[in-house]
Amino acid sequence: MNEVGRLLVELAAEEEYFAPLIAAMPAESPGVHWLAQPDRGPRLVLVHRPEGVMAYTHSHQCWVAIAPVRGVETHQHWNAVRHDGGRAELSLVDECALHRGDVVTLIPPDDVHNHGHVPGSGPSPYSLILLGDDMLLFRREEYDPERGTWRGLAPGDPGRSHR
Repeated sequence: MNEVGRLLVELAAEEEYFAPLIAAMPAESPGVHWLAQPDRGPRLVLVHRPEGVMAYTHSHQCWVAIAPVRGVETHQHWNAVRHDGGRAELSLVDECALHRGDVVTLIPPDDVHNHGHVPGSGPSPYSLILLGDDMLLFRREEYDPERGTWRGLAPGDPGRSHR
């Protein structure tokens, strides 16, 4: 995963390539531009989260790497213990502000995380997300750390996009 992360950071540094893709994404709305999306295997997407928008806390059930192209991406990595009835014990393992040149990689089952933009942290992020496979093929989980809850996501369910 270190090598995957290194290569993703190298790709994210290609400002000339990404500038027109970023310009086509409205700054005030979430945006997604797929760069590679095969039926199976690794896929690459450029994601924009506007000012103050964070993804729901979730798992992928496949490896993932995240590297900003522009802006500041806040990444939170969680330890999650699920209980029957939808109750969950969640503790923040790590929180970091990712800038261009930074990367985070996660491997299941330790892949519960959320990411996006925290107001006051800097410009909203445009980040590359490299997934090891189509996460929608797997049973995944979505968490609410504030309420201490979780819910299962059936294959095909993308979950809530942001909070």
